[in-house]
Amino acid sequence: MFDTRVRSLPRLALAVSALALAGAAGASAQEQQSSALVDELLACRAIASDTDRLACMDRTSAALDTAMGAGELTVLERARAAAAERSTFGTAVAGAGRMFGSLFAGSGALPAEQAYEDGAVAVRTESGDIQALLGVPVRAIRADHQGRAVVTLADGQVWRQTDARRIPIPRNVEGLTVEIERGAMSSHFMRLSTHPVRFRAARD
Repeated sequence: MFDTRVRSLPRLALAVSALALAGAAGASAQEQQSSALVDELLACRAIASDTDRLACMDRTSAALDTAMGAGELTVLERARAAAAERSTFGTAVAGAGRMFGSLFAGSGALPAEQAYEDGAVAVRTESGDIQALLGVPVRAIRADHQGRAVVTLADGQVWRQTDARRIPIPRNVEGLTVEIERGAMSSHFMRLSTHPVRFRAARD
């Protein structure tokens, strides 16, 4: 429940996560209803009368609370959306930057570069999609039976070298990071911070 004493809402993005993650063109009746509840709650702020405004917010927030309890609505903060977007990099999910950016329409354009808490930096295209991840921490690295690199990132993602370049595998991963850049035709290139040569890589 929202505190009815609050006169203005914080700048939280409210989004129906099922809509965003599926990238659906149309919404179900329940999703449309939940979206309408968000619009109604925001519209309460424009009511001049304190009594009417707080009554509106109390009524609508109660309906939102019911929708959230039923799993029809999810509160999605920008930081969580950015983490979810990053987790799709290297997968078949296309247009993730535009999809997640649409959740925060009206709050300004997505930055050309975005830093994460672990020190990694996302570099975006003009359309908002992630073009490259820089300085991504590595948890482990090894060579497979063909001598190709298998890299496990700090967040648990596993990337495998797909070309035949000879890449020295460092024994010590302390401070090791990688750069991952999107190429043509859904390909990706990786570069270890310990070696200047980049190689083709794909996510498991």
